[in-house]
Amino acid sequence: MKKSFYYLAAAILSTTIACSCGGKGTAAGGKSDNAITNFAVKEVIKTADKNYRLVTDYDTVYMDLYTSIHWPEQLGDADLKVLQDSILYFAYGDTVSTSIDKAIYAYIDDTSIVDGIKESVVVDSIPQGDDRTMAYFGNVTVSLVDLDEYMVTYQVMNSTFLGGAHPMTAICPFTYDLRNGRVLNVDNMFKAEARDSVMPVVINALARQLDVDPMQLEKAGIFTSQLTYPGNPYIANNMLYFHYNPYDIAPYAAGMIDVAVYPYEVASMLKPDVLDLFYLGIH
Repeated sequence: MKKSFYYLAAAILSTTIACSCGGKGTAAGGKSDNAITNFAVKEVIKTADKNYRLVTDYDTVYMDLYTSIHWPEQLGDADLKVLQDSILYFAYGDTVSTSIDKAIYAYIDDTSIVDGIKESVVVDSIPQGDDRTMAYFGNVTVSLVDLDEYMVTYQVMNSTFLGGAHPMTAICPFTYDLRNGRVLNVDNMFKAEARDSVMPVVINALARQLDVDPMQLEKAGIFTSQLTYPGNPYIANNMLYFHYNPYDIAPYAAGMIDVAVYPYEVASMLKPDVLDLFYLGIH
């Protein structure tokens, strides 16, 4: 906090995506001529920051709570209610707020992630260079990763430090199908009869990334006993990714793992409306 009790800033991003129909447009039922269509985009970047001095059962600590969100207000003519509710849930675990601003204020007002608080005081800034104090933080950011007329992908990052050897950071990337008003997951992306075939593709793709034989993943630092399920799927740059957070399938030092799968590798497994989200050139 620099000068105000709350700092809440919003920057409006308004864009019109102009595209000629063809490629994905043709696959998704668009016109086959070369007419230009316009896809209006409006996002608001909302940020908030609040600093505290906390007297706890064990020490006096400082904590910074910060959040930044790319909040969608218009993506073509799509109904964004499910998308907005999903962002609130993935970012804050919030299922009750009626607006993004209420959710943001609820987040930066909540110091309950710290145990044993006896006194909580809002401060303008966190002291620097004082070894007698501990600086904690909680950060939630939501960023737009990819967008076209048919789908949008966001990345939700939640990072906290409450003492210890390192912060704990988790990322939840997700793709929202604008036409069908839903967050994509393994169940609604893949044909039911093909779901058991997804994991072998993920394993082979991970081995390819690590430049090892699939049978040597354990030696490459992967917890193969935990590599039993597809990670969180999302679409970006015409690739299908499966995301794993630290400790999911590898040590913390390995960081985030995003397994890149080429769309053609799973084309026969994807439901037709999901397959249309990729530029495969096979339609």
